[in-house]
Amino acid sequence: MKQSVNALASSHVTIRQSSDLPKLPAPKPEKTLKHFLDFAEALQSKKEFEETKHIVHDFVVKDLPKLQALLEKRANELPNWLTPWWLNIAYLAARTPLPVVTSPGVMFPKFDFNTPEGQLEYAAKISQAAIKFYLLAKNDQLKPDMSGKSPLDMSQYKFLFGTTRVPKIGVDEIKYGCDYKEKLQHIVVIRNGHLFRVQILDSNEQPLSISAITEQLRKVVSESETPNPHPVGIVSSDGRDKWAIVYSSLKKDNKNAESLEAVEKALFVVCLDKSSDPPVGYTEKDEQSRQALHGGGSKVNSCNRWFDKTIQFVIGTNGYTGMTYEHTPAEGPPVGALMDYICDQFDANAFYQDGPSSSSEVQHLPLTTTSEINQRIAKSSKNMDHTANDLDIVAFTFKPYGKNFPKSAKISPDSFIQMAYQLAFYRIHSSLPPTYETATLRKFTEGRTENIRSPSSAAASFVRQMVSKPPRPVNEIHDALIHATNTHKKYTVDCMNASGMDRHLLAWKLIASENNLPTPEIFGSNIYQQLNHFQVSTSQVPTRHFIQMCFGPSALDCYGICYNPQETELHFMISTFKSYGSTSSKKFAKELQKALIDMKSVINKAQKQTSKL
Repeated sequence: MKQSVNALASSHVTIRQSSDLPKLPAPKPEKTLKHFLDFAEALQSKKEFEETKHIVHDFVVKDLPKLQALLEKRANELPNWLTPWWLNIAYLAARTPLPVVTSPGVMFPKFDFNTPEGQLEYAAKISQAAIKFYLLAKNDQLKPDMSGKSPLDMSQYKFLFGTTRVPKIGVDEIKYGCDYKEKLQHIVVIRNGHLFRVQILDSNEQPLSISAITEQLRKVVSESETPNPHPVGIVSSDGRDKWAIVYSSLKKDNKNAESLEAVEKALFVVCLDKSSDPPVGYTEKDEQSRQALHGGGSKVNSCNRWFDKTIQFVIGTNGYTGMTYEHTPAEGPPVGALMDYICDQFDANAFYQDGPSSSSEVQHLPLTTTSEINQRIAKSSKNMDHTANDLDIVAFTFKPYGKNFPKSAKISPDSFIQMAYQLAFYRIHSSLPPTYETATLRKFTEGRTENIRSPSSAAASFVRQMVSKPPRPVNEIHDALIHATNTHKKYTVDCMNASGMDRHLLAWKLIASENNLPTPEIFGSNIYQQLNHFQVSTSQVPTRHFIQMCFGPSALDCYGICYNPQETELHFMISTFKSYGSTSSKKFAKELQKALIDMKSVINKAQKQTSKL
């Protein structure tokens, strides 16, 4: 990323949080570098690893003392030394498109409707339930999330609603809904590429009744039967600088500026989609994930999106619904909690059928375009079509057992699943993949994420024993599995307690640049580049209901895997790019199934041997 650090420290990042949680401490250098060597050793030959040890030694002597002192100074001065950097590095300064690259899709369980009126009823119910959750978050009435006995930072819940990532040349701006002085009372509904302002709360901040919301949605339908010939929203799916140029041009027209302001201040977006069918060989669940992730292309529903908004509820025609969420203000767990809450409302039928009605008319939000903007709309449509056609995403449920099995063997289910990823990848590609797994730092004020990195040398040893020819004795493989999963679990705890490696290395790199110091050799090394090319990107988003999340791979030769381990089944969403011939979502699902079965077999055989002793 070729942004200067001064640009990355942009004033666009504003964080609102009052908390009794501890500040994020600066990690200990010796621990970070020990982790670095362990992860390097897993991927390198003995000769390469000797070179890496020399690079680390030189870093400790030449660069470490000054960089660590500067980081500790920053940690003392800021509520959170990492988060302002992270918002810019990971999100606002990135110029890549939002859908697939950074914005995940989330899927509700299948609902029971398949008529146009059912689509409107469920859109109204999802909207009302979301507004009830918004009021709980706004009024600090949500039960605090916990990690064991530690409370977690809850600020991300308030950032979900009314928030928009506004495109700007170079670095985007984030506008948080909770920062507006006025009361936000509306949502935006998109149908056939047309945008409408729809009231959702009355002047006393009471949710409108289902009948009142549905009536407004009927008006939206009546005014949007013909597709918009120039759906500006599709440009929000393109590169951020391209969208910023269009956005700036649109705002020069006063009427357009009013429409864009209404979108920016909308509590969320509801997309009333047209029907879509899964490609041949794929399921309706696969298609639901495509709609939630990118809309299926410009000929399907990608023109029916506004990807800058944090929350877009995607309402299909056949019971399949979900959400596209813009990742900048929040991680997956707060979004999963919102989705669980909405499902709870359906289970309890806890909707206000009667009550306040709308005090304002449904307002069409016109956007007048120029010929240059129309050309950009056409190009962005082609770009989105290419991405939608190239992305391969598969919903895979592993049914032989769930997280109950590794728990019964006293193994962390998450660590167990991560080892299965390592094994599946190795069996396909004959190498071990640098792997990203999201860990929360929400134990700390304004906390975001760290990376639970794999493979460690322990994981590498386990995988090589599993694939060894001739086969290794089962007790040795079992011991290697236990060591690998225990090592992963220990590192997970380190990450959640601010002793992970990745964000500390990033901090040293940024501190050097920010202070016009030479870039340390470690950051130009081949191993640093290799470690940061994540061939497997993963995130666990556990929910109580059958809710799945998906996202795209980080690069052409990579896999994106989101997973939801439940008691008796394990749910996975696996994505790859078709244009890279060596990766395949379906093939990975097949090898993952085999890995999980083989790992259970190892444990069962080892337990039988032990019981005979």
